[in-house]
Amino acid sequence: MGFQPTESDPCLYVRRENGSAAYHCYSDNGGIQEMEMDQLPNNHGYMSLIGGLLYVAVHTRPDIAVSTLILAQKSSCPNSHDWTEAKRVLRYLYTTSNNKLQLGTSNEGLQMFVDANWAGDSHDRKSNSGVFIMFGGGIISWGSRKQSCVALSSTEAEFVALAEGCQE
Repeated sequence: MGFQPTESDPCLYVRRENGSAAYHCYSDNGGIQEMEMDQLPNNHGYMSLIGGLLYVAVHTRPDIAVSTLILAQKSSCPNSHDWTEAKRVLRYLYTTSNNKLQLGTSNEGLQMFVDANWAGDSHDRKSNSGVFIMFGGGIISWGSRKQSCVALSSTEAEFVALAEGCQE
């Protein structure tokens, strides 16, 4: 079986053989990038790890919520790259285990910080927004979500993130 074009991206061609997938990406300048991705023989360990990361993200570490949710989307058919990325989240947790959320008592007013990545999801080209709101030096609200529209520029993605932050 040769390479078949994907439905989501006309520049991405995929070939599947014996449980592994090879992806060919054709760029505008004619370059070709190939990635071999072997599927995990058993996804039970991967799903167990993702379940634990989700628990940690919800209860104690909101900073890993986005990466954990992205990894959780691949639970039905994870590959070796997804397993490596999940282990990277574990290494991040280990190296930042002494970081803590600060509940402040300063006289600072209400502050909001937002950020967005432009076309962060390579499948549908939607951006991700992140927001956190501080009052008195402590974080009172935070969140991250995929934007509902496709931004045509990084500036537009930032404005959408700002609008979502103001709604919060």
